[in-house]
Amino acid sequence: MKKKIAILGGGIASLTTALEITQRPDWQESYDLTVYQLGWRLGGKGASSRNPDASDRIEEHGLHIWLGFYENAFAMIRGCYEELNEKRAAGFSRWDDAFKPHRFITVEENINGLWSHWPVTFPANDSLPGDGRALPTIWDYLSMTVQLIEDAIRSMGNPPQAQTHSLRRQSKPPWWDVVESKVISDGMAAGCSLGSSLIQMALARVRSLPPDPTTHGALDHQAIHWILQELSVWLHSFVAHLCEDTDFRRTWIAIDLFTAAARGLIADGLIYNGFDVIDGYDFRSWLRKHGASDMTSESAWLRGGYDLAFSFVGGDTDSPNIAAGAGLRAMLRMVFAYKGAPLWKMQAGMGETVFTPIYQVLKARGVKFKFFHKVVNLKLSEDKTHIAEIKIARQATLNDGREYAPLVRIAGFDCWPIRPLYEQLQEGDKLKAGNYNLESFWTDWSDIDTVSLKAGDEFDVVVLGIPIGCFPLICRELVAASDRWKAMVSKVLTIQTQGFQVWLKPSLTDAGWELESPILGAYVEPIDTWADMSQLLKVENWPPSNAPKQLAYFCGVMKDAPNIPGPEAHDFPAQEYQRVKATAVDYLKTKLSYLLPRTLDPNTGSFNWDLLVAADGTAGPMRFDSQYWRPNIDPSERYVLAVAGSTQFRLRTDESGFTNLILTGDWIRNGLNTSGCIEAAVISGRQAGRAITEGSYKIIGESDFI
Repeated sequence: MKKKIAILGGGIASLTTALEITQRPDWQESYDLTVYQLGWRLGGKGASSRNPDASDRIEEHGLHIWLGFYENAFAMIRGCYEELNEKRAAGFSRWDDAFKPHRFITVEENINGLWSHWPVTFPANDSLPGDGRALPTIWDYLSMTVQLIEDAIRSMGNPPQAQTHSLRRQSKPPWWDVVESKVISDGMAAGCSLGSSLIQMALARVRSLPPDPTTHGALDHQAIHWILQELSVWLHSFVAHLCEDTDFRRTWIAIDLFTAAARGLIADGLIYNGFDVIDGYDFRSWLRKHGASDMTSESAWLRGGYDLAFSFVGGDTDSPNIAAGAGLRAMLRMVFAYKGAPLWKMQAGMGETVFTPIYQVLKARGVKFKFFHKVVNLKLSEDKTHIAEIKIARQATLNDGREYAPLVRIAGFDCWPIRPLYEQLQEGDKLKAGNYNLESFWTDWSDIDTVSLKAGDEFDVVVLGIPIGCFPLICRELVAASDRWKAMVSKVLTIQTQGFQVWLKPSLTDAGWELESPILGAYVEPIDTWADMSQLLKVENWPPSNAPKQLAYFCGVMKDAPNIPGPEAHDFPAQEYQRVKATAVDYLKTKLSYLLPRTLDPNTGSFNWDLLVAADGTAGPMRFDSQYWRPNIDPSERYVLAVAGSTQFRLRTDESGFTNLILTGDWIRNGLNTSGCIEAAVISGRQAGRAITEGSYKIIGESDFI
């Protein structure tokens, strides 16, 4: 008899679960899958849509760019494109048409109140994400870190007064012998700095050890750690010179950062015990514990890392916090494990690039989708051992009992529209007249009725792919029955985010940007991130007479409102939209000219509003009304954080404590355990599918040791 699987939520983790189960050729003999989705589109926090009232432009929840170490996410999407290749009538035919590598990143450094760009073009490599090649081991990361430090010290040349320093300790460690002493003395005699001699010695010791660290002796690692300690002492003797030369300071910060990371890898036993053992620390605090200077821990690249993960408790930019293990794991994968390029930009919206092909594959395989089905409550059995009932509010009725067809063809793509396709709904005229938002927690639309799914009848297994921000609303019984659920809901935090998109008449160059097309972070809070997304303009439908030449995405955290009301406060979203609008308008008026100096109106000393592509007849700041902005405030949209001390409270996919409930999402303990990201969600979806099908295979990236 087929096992009926009810998948709750249509985000990337839920859809990956369905893909994982249905990749088996005989899956339909064993399983029956139904996805229940709020509203009219899939995607969750990654959903995007097309706006027919504004030249079919792409409107997204925020900035979505995939990282080059997203091995599982790319393998998943590559598989979907390959499966659709012969059948697809619209959209990109190949995954590498849909995603393009991006190697140029800049962060913003503020020294004495003055901003300056800190650009880096990362080297390309011959790998492609999703190719199935394993990630480096932690010992590999240590080896590559030491090599990076050696390269950076060599690039410094001969630092000021380098020859005057000697080893700090009079009493040398037990492993010290005449050989190492000779390396130091010969190197300095040849004009090398003490730092160069030290790091070469460390590199030689690392290379002398076999790749399996379980064969190493304790003294081997102690020796490397002692050398790195001495290197830190040497490095910190140049603090007085850091304001004299920008290039020297920036190289110094990189060396200090990776030296502290390497010291910590050894000292805290990560090589044997994994990254999670240090998740009780905030990442920057952990780096300082292992010798990083305040200048390094407050540096632009570290700030950019916190910005990338929206790692600010309560959306308060004065409260940065990310678990050290999660932060270090992500940093090392980003620097050393990317394939092709560190970042990959989508060439259309996230909806049509990612969620359309996934949906089309799953539909073709036989998965059922129930749109306009809002999960209201998971009800436990009387003995509290399993999910006995799922309460679902049905938001709309399909005409003649038909299945909802969610996609529209725009500019050669099957896309998700900005609103429901009303003609398919019995309540369509009413929904259209009232412009009701069926995705909003605060909507004033009244649901049609409530559907009750019963265990053993409509489902045998529940996959909970709805974000953790919704649990206080839909999982009240589970939280009340389980101390582990109570702890998880209280310790795994979420925040609001905000974003806006502007369509500009001048190109990036004409607006005054002098570098390559950027992805930029660590700028002013809270809108700290900017990306040029002008590549999307070619798949929108702008008239030649009013076509933009530049598309800019901006995003950042959003501080929680003092009081987040219940669902009866129907005007709350409008208030939050106004808050984001005010932030965006202020940003354009006072912050954008540093990035794009030719957007400044010389007559007013403020932003030139005429540069926005906007509705005819509007002038001044009113032209911003034609742009796009949004607060991500709904419980399902809140961004999951990985704050210090929270990892231990995350539950794994099969640790719900209820016999028929499987967990999936970026919020579970999936092995990456970082703030919300596509790769974490995809890993969790694969883990959920594996648990349901009782597989025993390993998943790349779910463990620090595979």
